[in-house]
Amino acid sequence: MTQKNITDKLRAEFTKDLMDYLANKYDADVCQTAAGTVMIPCVDEAGEGRWVKFSVIIPKVADESEGNDGYSLAADYKLKLDTKAAKKAENERISAEKAAKRAAKAAKT
Repeated sequence: MTQKNITDKLRAEFTKDLMDYLANKYDADVCQTAAGTVMIPCVDEAGEGRWVKFSVIIPKVADESEGNDGYSLAADYKLKLDTKAAKKAENERISAEKAAKRAAKAAKT
């Protein structure tokens, strides 16, 4: 059996499991649109019909020593989100300080 065959089989197994889960969880039609890709219909909060797309991807290389395994990538993503949140908080703090200075200046006049 070739590596491609092994990967294709693994993708097919996870795709089927995902389809079963989505069908049960959302009581929705699950449409397979490509190998490893499924879509389900849904309604957004504005009442509009939408589609959600799910993909099952088996990376060719996912090695911890290379930093491209799931754990390393998740840690990188968390760091990115934490950095973004810290920057947002700092910007909000600066904006609040500027608003307070403007209010204090306006109160003096």
